[in-house]
Amino acid sequence: MEAVYAANTLTWTQLEPGDFAMRARILNAPPLELSWRQFNLGFQVEAALNPQATMIGVVADPRTRARWFGSPVDSATIAATSSSVDVRAEGAGAFFQVGIDTAALVRAFPDTPDAFALTENIHGVALARDRHNAAKLRAQIHLLFSSAITMRSSLRRGSLVKALPGTLVPLLASVLESHPHRSVEAPRSHTRRLSAVRACETYMRAHVDSTITLLDLSAISGMRSRSLINAFQAVTGLTPIDYLKRIRLNGVRRALRRSRKAHTRIIDVATAWGFWHMGHFAADYRAMFGESPSSTLLS
Repeated sequence: MEAVYAANTLTWTQLEPGDFAMRARILNAPPLELSWRQFNLGFQVEAALNPQATMIGVVADPRTRARWFGSPVDSATIAATSSSVDVRAEGAGAFFQVGIDTAALVRAFPDTPDAFALTENIHGVALARDRHNAAKLRAQIHLLFSSAITMRSSLRRGSLVKALPGTLVPLLASVLESHPHRSVEAPRSHTRRLSAVRACETYMRAHVDSTITLLDLSAISGMRSRSLINAFQAVTGLTPIDYLKRIRLNGVRRALRRSRKAHTRIIDVATAWGFWHMGHFAADYRAMFGESPSSTLLS
């Protein structure tokens, strides 16, 4: 199936200091794509989905702490979306995700009620709290990954992949149907707190090379400074200025990794991302990523 995320919409930000590492496994079984991602530090991912894609997710490790569009996520929650993704993880953890090409699903199973129910029951962004079904879905996906890993024969793995949609689609449809729309908690994407944070994020990314103060962000959000700090800490776990610093540090790191080493000056990249004091910048960069900017450039 095509990539779940729409091209050029994904933004990724490391939120905690350290040497970030992620392990991933993908099980591609059109029209489904299963993924497992394990990470060691907090991060944020935002992206739009392709028009024909939907996604359902549960945590793979019960110790995972995260927020889905600002709403807390734990082992008892099931996240679903047909529009976009906004995940902020705190500390180490792991997620299971099922990407669905809905058009391909209908073509593959045109007369199957479960396939129709699955495509009809995901609208926009939703978050359901259902410990039993979350555990059931997590166990089934874990079993599928375990089976795929232990099958040495490519023929047997091919049979598993071919049968996977028929196994998983009924379960996914059952999970969503067990929660009528009135009992599915829509993430607080329109609350004042989350809206304020998102407005500030947009402003920060558009003005990374400028001086941005708490008063500027207060004016953008329409919130008093103290209320805005509380909103940021509730949604991101950071103050607005700390969050801005992490956006900038991640931007420098991406730019250095993409640069032509012989034609790049670190000071130029740093100032382009709003860092004016090179000593402070270098110390912050090393504290965040565990290496110097020059090491990133030369790696």
